[in-house]
Amino acid sequence: MTAPFSTAWVRTTRFGTLAAVPMPSGLEPVGQEVLAQLHPREAALATAERGRRQIELAGGRLAWRAAAKERGLDGSFPLLADSARAPLPPPGFSVSLTHKEDLALALVAPDADGLVGIDLEGGARDRSSIRTRVCRPEELREVDALAEAERWPNVMVRFAVKEAVYKAIAPRLGRFFGFQAARVDVLSREAARVTMFLEPDDPAFDVECALEWLDDGRLLAMVRAQVTSARR
Repeated sequence: MTAPFSTAWVRTTRFGTLAAVPMPSGLEPVGQEVLAQLHPREAALATAERGRRQIELAGGRLAWRAAAKERGLDGSFPLLADSARAPLPPPGFSVSLTHKEDLALALVAPDADGLVGIDLEGGARDRSSIRTRVCRPEELREVDALAEAERWPNVMVRFAVKEAVYKAIAPRLGRFFGFQAARVDVLSREAARVTMFLEPDDPAFDVECALEWLDDGRLLAMVRAQVTSARR
């Protein structure tokens, strides 16, 4: 097992370079030996936080640095955040972070290929009750027609993909949008299709997505959004 705050793996996906860093349980402050691996400005971001937020911030930045190194970036660029806590990537790149319980992940890709987003979801608890918040009316009808045991995995796919879509597109739009702005058609356990319903004055996006179920049953959703027109 990889030690907390050490790189578990780095690999290439069709959407970019993906890196994983395990995180410790509990609420203990991140040690100085870990903070020293970050850019000083990233370390300052982490020390300004407390508890799990500090741990997650450090884990996400370490994953970013592992993925960036694999892509040949020299590590001198700090991954800071905007007022909504979205990462501010280096020029020419798109970066997305996610974390869940004991694992942080970072996806790094050239922004010429599109804007990337990732989200990690899962766990033993059935949270299918969130479907009324996550799903558009037509999605909700599909979910409710499923057998009860099939609902949560289906809702999880829709939730994870929509979260990843938001991470990819919201920084480009510079505003919040909700779950109703995207429809996710679940084609299989490994595939889904995304249709966007943004405001008329927003750019139009073509969104690709990929689903990966990790060994512990958690779902990683990855998306890449490309602008197809400046305005609808």
